[in-house]
Amino acid sequence: MRRLRERPPTSLFRGTELPRLLTLVVMLGVLVLLIDLARDPKTWVWLVPDAADGQQTDDDSPSKRPTGEDVAAPEPDVAGPSDEDPLEQDAAREEFQAVTDKTGLSKEEMPAYWRLMSWEEHQSTSALIERAAKDVSFNDFFRQPDRWRGKLVQLRLHLRRTVKADELADNPLGLKSVYEVWGWNSDSQPYSYWLVVPRLPPGMPSGTSIYEEATFVGYFLKLLRYEDHEGKMLATPLLVGRLIWHPAPENRLAASDEWTWPWYLLGGLAVIFVVRWTLAVVGRYGRTASPSLAPRADPREVDAWLDEAENADTHDPHDEPR
Repeated sequence: MRRLRERPPTSLFRGTELPRLLTLVVMLGVLVLLIDLARDPKTWVWLVPDAADGQQTDDDSPSKRPTGEDVAAPEPDVAGPSDEDPLEQDAAREEFQAVTDKTGLSKEEMPAYWRLMSWEEHQSTSALIERAAKDVSFNDFFRQPDRWRGKLVQLRLHLRRTVKADELADNPLGLKSVYEVWGWNSDSQPYSYWLVVPRLPPGMPSGTSIYEEATFVGYFLKLLRYEDHEGKMLATPLLVGRLIWHPAPENRLAASDEWTWPWYLLGGLAVIFVVRWTLAVVGRYGRTASPSLAPRADPREVDAWLDEAENADTHDPHDEPR
């Protein structure tokens, strides 16, 4: 009876499966790196034509940019009443009667505008943050603008644009200029808040194309009408207050040299090439060396040997002649 020859155990990887798996792993690592870079807005600053014009303030250079610690706008050393004063509240309610939502900022609304600005100027940053409402949403201003008018709120925002307004008309605070700031958050996107602040935090970039994180604390005035880039008339909350800037560490791949990250990609591709070349050489060596190191027997000789062994096992010694 012919015995069945046992098959050698099959391996997990045969042929090019292992090189392909390693290639996939390396490419996955490169993809993760690119995704991480793409998440940082500063990676794409070099694509914006006017980005270079908006990355420096009037009196601060990039070398003075702080990192890691919050930077609040300077607090004026001016004493005066705020919204906690009952007389101020009564005067504000009377001035708010002249405020109309979803229109431009009119001359009749300027007394209310400057009153909110004076409330901000007469308080410290810590006092503003302590009393501010922190759970107000973008839609709350549209649903109940009268309720929120003159209320102190706090918003965490992504800042994208700042414009300095000079040559202000005579005002009770004697300010010569203010900054108009546009910022959005996950609750308002794709729309932005319109903020007015008397000063920017020291070192914070300003211009028409910035990518900064900040907290705004201040007072809601009205829903201000404006025209977007497509010519549509929209409205957005107009708030007056103060900014606390949250500087982020410079992007190592985009800050000084935008073309650093392609070297990581080329390095990953080089690793793929070396790994595949090494495995290909080892595979060729194994295929050429295996016949000489372990020569395979002729199947016909093996069958003849098995037949002879079977005949020997079935031979009966009593059949031999005596």
